[in-house]
Amino acid sequence: MHKIYIGSTVPFSGKGLITLGLGKNLLNKGLKVGYFKPLGKLLQKVEGNIITDRLAYFIYKVLELEEGIENLCPVWLTYELKVKALRGEVGNLMSDIKKAFEVMSKGKEVMLIGGAETMWLGNFLGISGFKIVNELGAKVILVNKYVGDFFLDSIIETKEHLGNALLAVVINWVKKEEERDIKELVIPWLERIGVPVLGWLPFDAFLNSITVAELSERLGGRIICGHESLNNFVQNYLIGGMEVDKFSEYLRRTPNAAIIVGGDRADIQLVAIEQGARCLVLAGNLSPNEIIISKAEQRGLPIVLCREHTYTIAKRIQEIAARLSLKETEKVERGLALMNKHIDFKRLYQLLGI
Repeated sequence: MHKIYIGSTVPFSGKGLITLGLGKNLLNKGLKVGYFKPLGKLLQKVEGNIITDRLAYFIYKVLELEEGIENLCPVWLTYELKVKALRGEVGNLMSDIKKAFEVMSKGKEVMLIGGAETMWLGNFLGISGFKIVNELGAKVILVNKYVGDFFLDSIIETKEHLGNALLAVVINWVKKEEERDIKELVIPWLERIGVPVLGWLPFDAFLNSITVAELSERLGGRIICGHESLNNFVQNYLIGGMEVDKFSEYLRRTPNAAIIVGGDRADIQLVAIEQGARCLVLAGNLSPNEIIISKAEQRGLPIVLCREHTYTIAKRIQEIAARLSLKETEKVERGLALMNKHIDFKRLYQLLGI
């Protein structure tokens, strides 16, 4: 059985997309594929009130797997677990992981193992990515954003930790201005130091987007109009805390934007509606006036009312944007198309001996 751990040295690097692409490709090749995530963080209740990791469950469903879901993600990094660990009250979590893996991998030819945010996360629990890879005898596909010098250093350090267990690297979120360096400098360097590169994926703003409905849900907001447009995607965010003329100029250069603005700034709200913003996120729990609501309803523009102040909302949106996952069908299809175009699956099979 081939065991492939999809890991990263930086959080939110696109491991979910790569895992889905690998899983789909392997299934299309006629192989029996399983999926397992040892350490979860964002939890949700699923079938039969079972609690599991949100992204792990999504991948599990997209790959149409049928194994006992109670073993999909055996360890959850909750506050309670951290407290127990710091008090020395945690048992052998690696044993729990190995038992769950054994159940999920039964009868499989390839097991995809979803990594935590980074290869180091869980080290204080004795279950870092490095330790899990060693215990399960897995090979690692490292999925990293290109972030300059840190990227280069992190590859070297990971290779020193993993040795021959480092199977290959996928470089994600490559911006247009970085493409030349990636192709002419970074990839040749990686190959020269003995790290195979399966490909690189260009940055795609759509994959970093979120629907208005999900944005409202994550902010704990209340939608007061524009319900017919809640499935529109937001790709950018703009704070409306400036003069109207300057705001209008910024908005023209910021497509598909959610505007975070005080509920008392009717001037900014009106400009945002007229210039085609995706939605308004109003701070301070201040409802807009009737003219604003009427204009928004005419344009089908959602207004989300939030209790927090503008700065707090902006900070929360930063965190949300970093954690976006492939939850919508359109994003999955777009991401898989990118993978099929840019990832060398033939080389992956050669490296695995499939």
